[in-house]
Amino acid sequence: MLKNIRFDLAHAWRLFVRTPGNSLLCILVVALSVGLSLFVYVIDYNIGLKPLPFEGSSQWLSIQMADNPSASLRPRTDVFTYNELRKRTRSVNYLGAFSPRSPIMSEGEASMRLRGAAIEPSLLAALGRKPMLGRLFDDRDGAADASTSVILSYDTWRNYFSGDPQIVGKNIRVDGKMVPVAGVMPADFFAFQDFEVWTPLQKAVLAAPDASLPKVTILAVPAAGASVDAVNADLSQAIASINADYPQAYGAKRRVSVFPAHRMYTHDNIPVIAMATFIAVAVLLLGGLNISMIFFAMLMERSRELALRTALGSTRWRVLRQCLLQSFFVIAFGLVVGAVLAVLAVKWAHGLLDFTSRLQASGRDPNELLVRPLDFVVAIVAAAVLWLLSTLIPAWRISRLDPATTLAGTGKGTAAKGSQRTTSILVGVQVLVSSVLLVICANIATAVSSELRRPVGVAEADRFLSTYASTLGSRYATPDDRLRYWDQLDASIRQRVPGAEVAYMTASPTAPSMQRADIEDRVGAADSKNKLELPFTTVSSNYFDVLGISIRSGRGFDATDVATNQQVAIVDERTAAQYWPNRSPLGQRVQLDPENNGPWLTIVGIASAVSGPYSDVPGVIYRPLKQATPTAFQLLVKVPAPRSDTREQLRTAAFEVDPDVPLHNLQRLDEYLVAINSYKSMVPGFTGIALITVILAASGLFGLISRSVAQRTQEIGIMRALGSTSGRIIRGFMRQAMWYLIVGLIGGVLGIVMTTGMTSVVPNALDGVVMVTLAVLIVMVAVIFGSSYLPARRAVVMEPGDALRYE
Repeated sequence: MLKNIRFDLAHAWRLFVRTPGNSLLCILVVALSVGLSLFVYVIDYNIGLKPLPFEGSSQWLSIQMADNPSASLRPRTDVFTYNELRKRTRSVNYLGAFSPRSPIMSEGEASMRLRGAAIEPSLLAALGRKPMLGRLFDDRDGAADASTSVILSYDTWRNYFSGDPQIVGKNIRVDGKMVPVAGVMPADFFAFQDFEVWTPLQKAVLAAPDASLPKVTILAVPAAGASVDAVNADLSQAIASINADYPQAYGAKRRVSVFPAHRMYTHDNIPVIAMATFIAVAVLLLGGLNISMIFFAMLMERSRELALRTALGSTRWRVLRQCLLQSFFVIAFGLVVGAVLAVLAVKWAHGLLDFTSRLQASGRDPNELLVRPLDFVVAIVAAAVLWLLSTLIPAWRISRLDPATTLAGTGKGTAAKGSQRTTSILVGVQVLVSSVLLVICANIATAVSSELRRPVGVAEADRFLSTYASTLGSRYATPDDRLRYWDQLDASIRQRVPGAEVAYMTASPTAPSMQRADIEDRVGAADSKNKLELPFTTVSSNYFDVLGISIRSGRGFDATDVATNQQVAIVDERTAAQYWPNRSPLGQRVQLDPENNGPWLTIVGIASAVSGPYSDVPGVIYRPLKQATPTAFQLLVKVPAPRSDTREQLRTAAFEVDPDVPLHNLQRLDEYLVAINSYKSMVPGFTGIALITVILAASGLFGLISRSVAQRTQEIGIMRALGSTSGRIIRGFMRQAMWYLIVGLIGGVLGIVMTTGMTSVVPNALDGVVMVTLAVLIVMVAVIFGSSYLPARRAVVMEPGDALRYE
């Protein structure tokens, strides 16, 4: 038995190296199919299946809230709702929460802003982890009048305190106050986000909702025997009763839903996961069809040899085994190459996530993209599916051929019964699947690429350094104090970085914050509840000049725009066009916070538009820094030329002004704008899939149609002998190609329908659908007619006598 297997393996290897062209083509098809399947599985697993890295994480649920049925579910809600849910729910064994904070730690000669959270005191204990040093929080820490203490992450302890074993009980400076260290968590501790420091979430005693309090993220563990549906129903009933009890604070349609905690931030990515999975399965199907026909052609060339073996006593199983072993080396090499390609693709995607995390200072991602050893099982299964589908079916057909007929030489060169029908079906399936994939990928890649090419509206973004928001705190309680601080910081930076231009803002240029507002004499601007939200940002008077934003009409901010003078604003072109169409907004007024009789702002200028890709913010309204004097700000510095020590000089300049107001996460503005755009990776991803589809479609269709023409060689010879012209014969094949093109059109329509499912993720996915789909059809026309014409032309140029003798 082993001797026979060794003999068959040696024979299969000789066949493999004897046809290097076919072997390399098959390896490429297997590699692309298997590699894409593994890559998509890794993405899907990390987004939708990967558990959080702590024991028992599978039982934790994330409670998500939405203001109405059409609004997106989000994991954060107000403290009052959290307190009421603790009282009104019976289906959960534990309900906890945390609220992300950004505390400032200033020790020695440096200060830094950390990723922190105010956490329900019992939540760390509920996770089942003990501290490496010290203690966890308890109920006393959560009392409203309790003094604050902190728990440090392992990395914070090692990096900022040099792993001091006596750190527990020592006081450190956090947010300008000295607080004791309660404990240090182990190195491998990771809960729901990558926090560096925790403080206790102190329970506020609230008689009514208070929108001024920070929002919290709620987590739950179901009671014993309670299903997820039961928890969802219980929470929905509780939310409905809270909405009814406090109608002024909550809308009657506010809703709640629960998701596994590991999908806390990724539950709305289902369309992406579904589309990626469909594409991977479709490409795997294309690969299987391609290899199947190539192997069928190769096995047909061995049909006489296999028939002779059968005639000499070989069993059908022995014949099948030889056929399977012939394709084994192709599949094995393709599997290895595909796994390497998948690992490289995952590293590329992982690099994008690392880049984004670094620029946004968000720490480790619980959905970190890594290829586990177990993931290679998926690649092996995909390769095995390709192996069996592509080899077993044609091998079974070969093994059923009549040995006498095959040895007599009458089984080749003409279309066997049912063979043409099978080939036509396979070609149709390949055309359909290829068209669907190409339309989906081309439309999405084109739409995202078009959006990314849209100008942001700022000049020389690579010369800017920007920070995350810094908070001035209670020590700068008055507007004069804050203005004095900004003047001092400006002077300190100019001294440290000669030639620098300094501006201030309260939000990134492409991400203003939405605030309640009203427009004077503007009927229909507000919603049904007469409430309108407009995008606002506060900027220094030199902001427009520094960023290169043009003032189209009116004026910019100047030294006269102070608190004691008329309150003014500048709107950008998008806001002007939306709310003051066909007329000038200059001199019009906008009121901030109308419910509390906020200030009226007179519009004095119109600025050029600034917006990022897929921004859903309708423009922006600017306020002058000296009138708004916010307590939080972002720094914008334009440097003459980037230097390696520029960031350190800026941090030192800020530290000299106030150690408790650090410049957090200084980044180049152009890189930051790229990092906040998660769509950028979709262009190379879908473009790569489209290219893979074109390769598979072209090679597969050419192989399938060539095989179909070859089977009709003797028929073509007879037609030539009876007087048919070459043109007439070729036109017959072109008519068949037209039917395939009709199938391609059906596939294009299906692709458009499926692309509509991605519009929730890519809103402009169908903007160029006509031109993109037309381009895809042109590609399919070239592939289909090229695959039909070239083999047919090769057959009709044969002499009729040679064609009749063809086998």
